[in-house]
Amino acid sequence: MSSIPEFFSLEDGFALYAPKAEVSLEAAVEMISAAIIYCRDNEIEGLLIDARELFGFSHPSVVDRYWFARKWATDAGSQVVLSFIQRPEMIDPEQIGITIAANAGLHVNVTDNEPEAYAWLAANIRMEAR
Repeated sequence: MSSIPEFFSLEDGFALYAPKAEVSLEAAVEMISAAIIYCRDNEIEGLLIDARELFGFSHPSVVDRYWFARKWATDAGSQVVLSFIQRPEMIDPEQIGITIAANAGLHVNVTDNEPEAYAWLAANIRMEAR
């Protein structure tokens, strides 16, 4: 069993990952991957990722989004639903990352609205469990 990632906590019915760090995009992706893998390995169905305090990299390109969406889909293995809270300037208005992730089998949402992120995750964990 993998060790609990830093910035990770268990909430009521899901996990919360809220890293606070200045890192490269590659490091941020790996940090989030570790949280996803921990959830998958420990049968935690939902992960809320609050990425608003991850800094040190520029707005991800479409190629970047393709890379990390596919990676996280593989990491989740269709067993973990993800909901992201992100700073507005980091969200792609066309939601290309969500489309890429969905095509790879990942059920994910991205928003800058914390209550919306929680509500979406709660509704979608229940849907996935049916």
